[in-house]
Formats: sequence, C-alpha cells, structure tokens
Amino acid sequence: MGRVAFAVLLGCAIASLRCGDGTPPPPGEPQSAAGPPPRPEPAAPLEPEAGRTLYRIRAALDPERHRVEGQADITWTNRSSSTVEDLYLYLHLNAFRDERTLFARGARRGLRGLHWRGGGSIDLRSVRIGGSEPAEREEAETWVRLRPAAPIPPGATVELAAAFEARLPPVFARTGWDGTFHLVAQWFPKLPVLGADGTWELRERHANAEFHADHADYDVTLEVPAGWTVGATGREVAPEAGAAPAGAERHRFAIRRTVDFAWAAWDRFLERREELDGVAVRWLYPAGAEGSRERQRGALAAALPLLRGWFGDLPYPFLTVVLPPAGAEGAGGMEYPSLITTASSSELPGYRDEQEVAVHELAHQWFYAAVATDEAREPWLDEALATWVTGAALDEIYGPDRSIASAGPIGIGYFASRRACWRLADPRLPAVLAADEYPSFDGYAAAVYCRGALALEALAAAAGRDRVLRGLARYAGRHRFARATAEDLYAALAAECGDAVQRVLRVALRARRGFDLRLEGVEVRRVTGDEGLLAPRTGPGDRWVTSFVVVRRGAPVELPVDVEVRFPGAARRGTWDGRGRARRFAVQSDRPPEAIVLDPDHRALLDEDLLDNGWRARDPDVADGLLDEAVAAFGGILGALF
Repeated sequence: MGRVAFAVLLGCAIASLRCGDGTPPPPGEPQSAAGPPPRPEPAAPLEPEAGRTLYRIRAALDPERHRVEGQADITWTNRSSSTVEDLYLYLHLNAFRDERTLFARGARRGLRGLHWRGGGSIDLRSVRIGGSEPAEREEAETWVRLRPAAPIPPGATVELAAAFEARLPPVFARTGWDGTFHLVAQWFPKLPVLGADGTWELRERHANAEFHADHADYDVTLEVPAGWTVGATGREVAPEAGAAPAGAERHRFAIRRTVDFAWAAWDRFLERREELDGVAVRWLYPAGAEGSRERQRGALAAALPLLRGWFGDLPYPFLTVVLPPAGAEGAGGMEYPSLITTASSSELPGYRDEQEVAVHELAHQWFYAAVATDEAREPWLDEALATWVTGAALDEIYGPDRSIASAGPIGIGYFASRRACWRLADPRLPAVLAADEYPSFDGYAAAVYCRGALALEALAAAAGRDRVLRGLARYAGRHRFARATAEDLYAALAAECGDAVQRVLRVALRARRGFDLRLEGVEVRRVTGDEGLLAPRTGPGDRWVTSFVVVRRGAPVELPVDVEVRFPGAARRGTWDGRGRARRFAVQSDRPPEAIVLDPDHRALLDEDLLDNGWRARDPDVADGLLDEAVAAFGGILGALF
C-alpha cells in the first residue's frame, strides 16, 4: 500500500472519529444514585468445605510505606494419590524485587506500553505447618519450598500459618501504588497447583505469563485508614467482633471457589452501585471519569445478558469494576474473580477501547475465574477465548462492521482490528506456545490474543458462530469451578463443530504462519458458437466463459471461502470448501465480468495478503483489497496507540 494512500485514509479516519460516534448507545436502565453504601451483612467465619483450600487472611495497609502486613492461616488437604513430602508457597511479589529477576528481565522493553518504575517484594517472616516449624526451608525467586515435620498422606489435612509483609511496587503489571491509590494483587503466600499424581505444578513468574491456581475459599479482613474505600474479590460482609485501631477501619470479604483474591483501596474513589441483569455491580472510579464509566456501563449492560445466554450464569452474582486514576494506568485491564480493572483514558470518541476492555475482562469471569487453566503453559486458553468472546459480543452490540470503531460512514470491525494486531507484530508465531517461549511481550500478545482469536473466528467461519458458542458453553459448563486443558476445549468444540476443529482450528493455532488465498489464471473467453460452452444456450447472442483458480499457499487451514463473479447489474457466487490446495472455477454468462472478488464477506482473516484477492476487467494488474488492508491496519494502529 502506498504511503500517500495510507496517510490520506488515516487522516480522514482520525478526523471522523473525533467528530463523535454515530452509533446509538446499547440499552440499559438508568443507574442508581450514589447514596450511602449498604451496611455489610453479618456472616460466620468460613469453614473448610469439600476439601478445597481455605485462606483466612488478616492484613493491614500502610499507605505511606505502601506495605501490607498480613497473617494467612491456610487449611489445605492433599487431594492427590501420593504422599506429599514438601509444600510450596508462591511469593509472586518477589518478581518485582529488582531488575535482575526473570520477570523484570522480560519486562525491560515494557508491558502494554508501560515501564518498570521500582521494586516490590514479599517477606515470609514466619511459617508453621501443623503448629511446627518446617524441617527444611528453601527459597527460589518467586516460591519457597517447605518440608513438614512429617509427610502428608493422601486425604490428610494440614494447617499452615504464615506471617508476611508485602512491599508493593509503583504500579506496574496490574499491581502496586500511585500516590494514595493501591491495587493489591499477587500479594500473599499462595499454594501452587498439586497434580493428581502428587507433582507440584510450579511456575516461575515470567513477564509474559499470568497464573495457574486451584479454586479455593477466601475469608479476608482488610484494615485501611478510616474513610478509605475498598473494593475486593468476593462479597463484603460484616467484620468479626473487635474494634479496629484508632484511625483505621476494617473491611471483610468472603467468597468460595475462586482462583485468586485481589483488592483496591483509595481515599478518593467515587462509588456507584446498581443491578445489571441480576448482578450486583459496584463501580469505583476517580472524579472526572464519569463519561468512561457510562460508556463501560452501557457495554456491560448489553454484554451481561449476552454472555449469560451463551455460557450460563456469571460465576458470582456480584461484580466490582475499578477504573484506575490517571497515573495508575498500569493497574488497568486485569481480571480477578468478581473484580475487574478497566481504563478511563480514551482519547478518541468513537473508538471503543474502554468498552472492549470492560467486555474482555467480563468474559474472563467464565474463562479464567470459572474455568481455570494454566495461564503460563497454555495462555491462549483464557486470553484467546476472552478475546474472541469480546469480538462476538461487540459484534452483537454495535454491529460487525463497526464493533471497535464507528464515526459517521467509517466503521472498523473488531476482528479486522485483531487481524492488524497479528499482522503488525510477528505473524510467524503460533498461538499455542507457553508464555515464556515468546521472544517479546508484543509477540506474545499478537499470537495469543489476536492470532488465537482469529483462529477461533476461522472455526466460526467454517462451522458457524452459533456452533462455536455452543461448544464453548459445553466447555464452560463441564469444567465450571474446575481446571481444564486444551484437549478439554477441543473435545467440547468438536462435539458441536465436528472435524472443522481438526481441519481449521488446530492448524490455525499451531502453524508458523498464516495462509495466502489468491486468484490465479484468470481467463475470459468470448464464445460465438456452441463449442466451448459450459452449458447449452438458453437464448441468442454470444456467451462468455470465465475461468480462474483459487489457490491457498502457506498453512493448510481448510477454511471454506466464497468467490464472487460480478457482472453489470448482477453477481454469481461459488464456494470452495477449502479442502486441498486449489480449486478451479468456471462461469458461463451472457455478458463479460467486471470483477472477481475472493472472500467478499471478509471471513478469511488469517489471509496474509488481501492485495491478491481480486481481479478487475478494466485494470487486471491493479491490486484489489487495498481498502480492506488499510482499514484493518488503521484498526491495529488505534489499538497500539490507545
């Protein structure tokens, strides 16, 4: 594409976006007024249930030193088939200890456009197992090995008591502080996953990777300065008996069957509470972010019933949405069970970045919070699914041709922008690598989020979006509040989509590149007699026979593709089922064709080159698909800049 053409398109699109969004807002009832927050209901302390791990944590925030002093009492049951010789605890905040850690080295070039601003750590001050000191203690970078005084047989339960101090970093990678704002995540000693065979599934913290955890129960009491607002995983309940120290107040949150616990505290939060689709939604946001909150609220009001209809009820009947203040952007765009952080920094009216983030993090309540996966070894299982579900929802809410950007006559579809995200990075990277196998965060994001979502959209093009949604519903229902693997997902999708999972999805996820669909060998013959006709004449006059070959080069993704032959005032379509490497077409007509268009509905988003997808009779050597490439590229640039 020429630089002048792209510059003109880019300038026009930016000018149009700044004129506002012509799409009506999605439906939703007026939100409730602020009012005083409801008084938390009394609740008895959580007791162990069904062999799940129970964390009882009491912690106090020192906002001046940005530290959290805590005591974690953990009830853990060996649910494996083997005797356990050693216990492990993650100390995730030690990934921030200095710039020499594995995490810090991987984040040197920045994460999501932000950069390291300082260190953090967690100090395990004391730990007892069953009332006794561990016989051995060995610390690695982000975990500690503890040997109990006696091995723990299958089915046995032990109590761990851990005193700790968490030193939060300046906000980065969705944890830390900025001024008095604190997002406290990955902040307490946490047990890794123990496999059924008794092997601990340890994962050192990598800059590209998120986490891997079992569902557990949490009863957490947080002490903060008086007058501060706290939002956290779980439902707020009344604190247990006992007065808080002078100048402090306590907030208690309880939740069962959750993979993590995080919280935010600030002395400047504004708060709104309402019910959306039967879910108690609590908004915490800074002054001046009311417009952002309303845009995100509209998206969530429309998305909640959609996703519930697709995948069943939200895992928890409550949701806290935190919009971080300016300066704390590193806390935004993260999912925790029943708590999500979004953004409040959009600069382009008509560009739906805030809505996208809100819906993406909502989708994670099913694909991460309810269905737990190994986000270090199989990161695409939650991120590609959440990205694809986000696109499907935004398409439904705003329309598929303007689901990420809309301004007057200009619209950009969400999946077209994901194609640009993939193409503008390194398109050779498969979507199914472990997080630490990607050479950079940008490569990881393009492959896992964008290429992964495009592979699922290719499956939707082959089998139908409704079938993909039914397959995901089957997967979400079968593994709700459990851990799942890629094979579990493939099985659920295959039950609805058949062999397209093998022919399209698996290949699209694993290939080292995309594919290139192209038209070759276009020939238009004028036939005056009967010889050479494809079918008998139905009237007088000459006939034209147009023949051409549709070729797929690159990855053997057997994606069905339409081809349209256009005539003055008419068009004819044919379909190649994608099997094999090429398909020859021939069309007989009573007038010569004006153009041939490959993939006229733009379903083949993993097609690496759109410039060879068309032929025009007047200018057969001029590349078609220029506008498609330019619009998709603009969508990707918007995502990169904003």
